[in-house]
Amino acid sequence: MALTSVQRHDLRLLAGFRGFSILGDSIALITLFLRVAHHGQGWMIAVLAIAGALPLVVLAPLAGYVVDRLPAKTFLAILCALEAVICVGIGYWHGNVVTISLMALLTCGVAFSLPGYSALVPTLSGEENVAVAQSTIQSVQGVAITAGPAIGGLLVGAIGQSGPLYLDAASFALAGVGTLLLSSDRRPRAKSAHPQKTEHELSAGLRHLFRDPLLRPVVVTVSVFMLSLGAVNVAEVFFITRTLHASAFFYGLVGTSFGVGSVIGALASRRLKQDPLTLVRTALLCVAAISVLLGSVGLVEHVVYVFPLMAVTGVAVGIVNVAASTLFAVQTPEHLRGRVFAATGAMFTSAEIGSMVLGGLLLTVLAPRTIFQLAGVVSTFTVGVVGPLELRTSLRAHTRATKAQGD
Repeated sequence: MALTSVQRHDLRLLAGFRGFSILGDSIALITLFLRVAHHGQGWMIAVLAIAGALPLVVLAPLAGYVVDRLPAKTFLAILCALEAVICVGIGYWHGNVVTISLMALLTCGVAFSLPGYSALVPTLSGEENVAVAQSTIQSVQGVAITAGPAIGGLLVGAIGQSGPLYLDAASFALAGVGTLLLSSDRRPRAKSAHPQKTEHELSAGLRHLFRDPLLRPVVVTVSVFMLSLGAVNVAEVFFITRTLHASAFFYGLVGTSFGVGSVIGALASRRLKQDPLTLVRTALLCVAAISVLLGSVGLVEHVVYVFPLMAVTGVAVGIVNVAASTLFAVQTPEHLRGRVFAATGAMFTSAEIGSMVLGGLLLTVLAPRTIFQLAGVVSTFTVGVVGPLELRTSLRAHTRATKAQGD
């Protein structure tokens, strides 16, 4: 079904201010890394990265529960205002301890806003247009994430370290105003007059992910895949600059080629069918392709061959992002979406944190090329063997349960 004029307006507005906000976040993150690195304490960079990720995991159950209980527009607008104030504080105070503390506080707010906006998307687009909405939003966010680091580096050199952080504060303020201007609002309601006890539990989202026969294979497979991908990300800079003897400029171009590919993949997903089984198959096939591509990167002898491989990898990642986000939305009841998106965010963030640690440990004993090859093999095995087996087992259990209810 085609989008109405109101739906198009809301989605364009949401994509616009969320894209600008994510651009501001990317710029701010690069600025903070440069600030901490300037003080000469390398271990503080790791602490900063953890402060920017750990609250997303720890607060996920509470965040999803709150998102599923409050009207979205007012709650998200208040969050954006608070986040803007915190960003101003980060820009004003420059000490490492204060910076990391405020970064953790900011991420606490993001832990609530991320599932809040994710759960709001189906309300704005209508249930039948979730794939179109996710394609639009993911493509704009992909542009922001790709451009952010370069812009951040330029701004720090031109106006210092505080200016980019004030820009991020402005992006949060703009997002708050934009949220209030949306025509539609999400007001979660229980699906029945006598909801089950689990519908009011903080862990209901996680339970739904692992009980649903279509969501569980995707969550398990993507989590393992992200663990492999994160290890590759840690090894990538060493592989490009040391193993292939390319310059830092080429390392940046490799990241750009991946980002451009992810935008193309998100745009190409606009016409994805919202049939849940089709979305599952699309996600698993794309993850399989990414795994093979990453393993292939570990075989090249010149950096020029890395560009097309990473660009195609980006395309597949863009498709996976849209397919998975759409699947989580259409396969989840409205009143659970906040908790489901919070749970998936926590799981994937946990995999990302674990992968950074794993990548660092592997680099002490393995060559960067070997890490690429190993990640490709492990991820390919997971999605090629474990994924289909998990899907088949889940579908059989679902069929038996359905027959039992019928009897």
